[in-house]
Amino acid sequence: MDMFDGVGRRSAEKTGRFLNIGQHSLNGYERDLLFRNNGDGTFTDVAFVNAADRVEDGRGLSIADLDRDGELDLVLRNYHQPAQVLRNQGGPNHWLQLVLVGTRSNRDAIGARVRVSAGGRWQTREVHAGSAYLSQQSLVQHFGLGDVRQVDAIEVAWPSGERTALGPLAGDRRWRIVEGGEGAEPVSR
Repeated sequence: MDMFDGVGRRSAEKTGRFLNIGQHSLNGYERDLLFRNNGDGTFTDVAFVNAADRVEDGRGLSIADLDRDGELDLVLRNYHQPAQVLRNQGGPNHWLQLVLVGTRSNRDAIGARVRVSAGGRWQTREVHAGSAYLSQQSLVQHFGLGDVRQVDAIEVAWPSGERTALGPLAGDRRWRIVEGGEGAEPVSR
């Protein structure tokens, strides 16, 4: 899963302005979207084939690896409905997760920027707080590796200005990196 839109916006087809749908909802009922990154700068909507194309009045979305299997799961919060969990059943692809711990920077490493190189490709993540409407994402940084089993290099730019460079690290596990530390340590379940 690369991108999910669960908070739709209703607009008039001809004018593009938001429709007045009364006091029932701010956004209206729209089909949720789930996009797969094609790796070439484009995305494909795969919500239908993954049973994520629900028509609901979305309010909040949190993304986290709830069962620690390396696959990101979705928690949806809709208007006047209980929360719903969409568990990612995934496939055979590899992954890496990083838990960053600040010492000079804030403890949760909010504001840290992480770059990971695997199989000749770089991915970048930033640690954010309050990252979604009425929601919070996991502070654990997740990197999909495809068929690559390890990362070649990891670069962390901490909010304090300190930098950490590591690698290689084995995939398919969660690692803890402490600001100013000597390396990464595996995180047990």
